[in-house]
Amino acid sequence: MGNASQKANRAASEAASVSRSPALRILARTGFVFIGLVHILIGFIALQIDRGQGGHADQSGAIGSLASKPGGPFMLWAGFAACAALALWMVSEAVFEARSEADSKKKLQKAGAAVGKAVVFGFLAFTFAVFASGGSKNSSQSASDFTAKLLGAPAGVVLLIAVGLAIIGAGVFYVYRGLTRKFMEDLQDPGNARTAVEWIGTIGYAAKGVVLAVVGILIIVAAATADPSKSSGLDGGLKALGSQPYGVFLLAGTAAGLVCYGVYSMARARYGKF
Repeated sequence: MGNASQKANRAASEAASVSRSPALRILARTGFVFIGLVHILIGFIALQIDRGQGGHADQSGAIGSLASKPGGPFMLWAGFAACAALALWMVSEAVFEARSEADSKKKLQKAGAAVGKAVVFGFLAFTFAVFASGGSKNSSQSASDFTAKLLGAPAGVVLLIAVGLAIIGAGVFYVYRGLTRKFMEDLQDPGNARTAVEWIGTIGYAAKGVVLAVVGILIIVAAATADPSKSSGLDGGLKALGSQPYGVFLLAGTAAGLVCYGVYSMARARYGKF
């Protein structure tokens, strides 16, 4: 038993060493650059929609537009590698960093948050890989299809409402982190850039929170009306904002906020705690 325990601990230590290697750390930091780029592109696509032009203001639309640029395939594979490394880094955060926390409640909170981020970054890496391989993906259609499948499941309406409320909660959390500037806890001291990073992050987090809340509301509406097409993801959420009274200004402001979130993400690549 003693030998088995020692071997298990040695294996865990080796895994931790690999997951915390300098090379992976640099690649994981680069992941935030691509996350920032995606949000900036989404913001610009949303501004085009605001001017009456077409486009999908979501991850698939942003990555699709990146694919059409010179050097697009290289950028896409680089985005896949960077976001996959960031997802792996978050897994290591959940497994190893949470171990160092003595308080059980905080340990679970840290592990859960890290796993959630790993899933989000892993999904983004997957989307990059799909486009890099010559495929395509419609995030709005995927959201509608997912909603339709849940509606057809037992207690599907209840599940969808729970999903919608969870996404609204995430949106409220983003707004809270933005307005209280809690996001600065994820950074080392930016020095002279602190004021700029604080303002950009505040606006960016608030804008992303608003969009997430609208996406959650649309999911609940889809559940209440039994109409999966009402749930159309980030693109649908932004277009829903644009259809409101003074929607032109709402959509333009939110789009600018998403660009700010993208710039903050790139700042996190430089100043983030790794």
